[in-house]
Amino acid sequence: MVTSPVLQRHPDDSWTLAAPRTVNPRTQRVLLALADAIMPASPRTETTLEDVTRHALVCLQYMPRSSVMAFVAGMRLLNWAPLWRLRGLRLLTRLSRDEARRHLVAVTQSRWLPVRMLMYGPLGLFMSTYFDQDCAHRAIDYDPVPFVEERIELRRKWLEGEEPGADQEIHHLPVVPP
Repeated sequence: MVTSPVLQRHPDDSWTLAAPRTVNPRTQRVLLALADAIMPASPRTETTLEDVTRHALVCLQYMPRSSVMAFVAGMRLLNWAPLWRLRGLRLLTRLSRDEARRHLVAVTQSRWLPVRMLMYGPLGLFMSTYFDQDCAHRAIDYDPVPFVEERIELRRKWLEGEEPGADQEIHHLPVVPP
């Protein structure tokens, strides 16, 4: 991402990102295997998989404990997918990325809604984090810096008491004259 002085964090922002949730090594392996199978093979850097899984653990810190427990249980159930689908004798963590991806795609195409729903959490979490990576931004020619700078400037104006104009509000579509 392009370095911009406006985008740098300031000590008075009062915002700190949570530390990653601590999970046991087995859950960490499942998380890595699922992320690796779900994310596109390219573009990636050498640290993309670790960055995405670390951010996934940060996201888990913001969830209620019961949601985290359900999410982790769902990931572990997905790890056993080859066995309960009667399509293999090894866990996803023991398979290659391509084999694991085939099993996960089959889960998303199941005729049973509860089985398909197992993939919603991991897909949303890993893919949203993946598409926030600089390598993905470069591949799709996306540069969010001007937008983010505009939002930071708008926040500064609000804190100073200035009212925003209709053209500065995200939730309203721009008014286009007929």
